[in-house]
Amino acid sequence: MGAHSQAHPEKVKITIECTLDERAYIKMLAARAHLGLSEFLLSYVRSDFPKERKPNKETLESIQELREGRGIKCESIDDFWEKMGMNPRA
Repeated sequence: MGAHSQAHPEKVKITIECTLDERAYIKMLAARAHLGLSEFLLSYVRSDFPKERKPNKETLESIQELREGRGIKCESIDDFWEKMGMNPRA
């Protein structure tokens, strides 16, 4: 066993694969929260992190709209962008 394992036998290391930009972003978010990387990432899985998020009013209204058969139906992602008035290739 390595020195780290003896000092913290209840802890293990994990590896997260991400791009250099993603790593920089995660480090920035952790610093902004005044947390180390481990504490920052673990804050999302600890029991004090909300397990169930309740949808806001707008989301609940959208769900109801869809259940009632209203809303915009799209045949493809390109159709979606067109109906949203956006050009993803702009």
